[in-house]
Amino acid sequence: MRLIFLIFLVVNILFACSEQDRILPGKREDAATSFGFSVQEKKQFTKTKAIKIPSMRVNDQWRLIASAESKNYPNLMLGENLSEIWSVSIGKGDSRKKRLVTDPVFFENRIFTLDANSIASAFDVNGKLLWKKDLTPPGEKSGEIFGGGLTIGQDQLFVTLSYGFVLSLDPRTGEKKWSQRLSGAGNTIPVFDDGLVYLVSGDSKAWAIAANNGRVKWKFDAIGNDTNLISNNSPATSKKYAVFGFGNGEIYATFKKGGYVLWSSSLSGRNDGRVISAIDDIVASPVIVGRNVFVADGSGKVV
Repeated sequence: MRLIFLIFLVVNILFACSEQDRILPGKREDAATSFGFSVQEKKQFTKTKAIKIPSMRVNDQWRLIASAESKNYPNLMLGENLSEIWSVSIGKGDSRKKRLVTDPVFFENRIFTLDANSIASAFDVNGKLLWKKDLTPPGEKSGEIFGGGLTIGQDQLFVTLSYGFVLSLDPRTGEKKWSQRLSGAGNTIPVFDDGLVYLVSGDSKAWAIAANNGRVKWKFDAIGNDTNLISNNSPATSKKYAVFGFGNGEIYATFKKGGYVLWSSSLSGRNDGRVISAIDDIVASPVIVGRNVFVADGSGKVV
């Protein structure tokens, strides 16, 4: 025991006599300028600037999730004293194996929903059920897959399903007008603009589908084969262009009618410490504001 104590004492003395950490020579630089930011840019980061908020307005038609094809939300008006008027079940919600991921849309005093079992429903403004329809494709097991999106356009309700389909329904009756098979899961939100339905399928393909008959107008593949794992975004459109976000972090801007790619860009980088940041999905719908496009990925990066 005494021998062990002596060995322990000698080891500690040797560590105490070891050379101290050497301080590296050289000039210390500011972290911001070291990473390529100029002094002027650094000042801009810390500079406060007044912003002008547009006047509030009422939105009485919520026919797609972001209320505008460009995904640029207006300054919406909301009552000061909100209280529950009614509530009603739309079907299957969250469970151990499923998630309710589809937001409702509102058009002409009707509320449209899609539950976790791919059952679409329509309600009036008092919560009365108008119709209900199981959209599970023939040959598939009901409730086996969850996910999809809703949008309204050209007097039709467009529905994407993770089974790999996009459908057109009559919003008054729920009757199917047409169905188009996709090459991947339809787990993102479609957007309607000027006679076409735009969407991104789970295998990172962009689609433009004719609203009147469901035929594919054009489509293209993003570079790489990454799938949309966590994204439920939708394309953004302007007067001439459509902007798509993909599971590999790529952004593509195309001409709306022909699908010709105008430009593309990539969001790269991670937020260390967050596991979700390892997924490159464009998690939010691109937003078009004037001549600028804003996008965000899973790491929290916004450009």
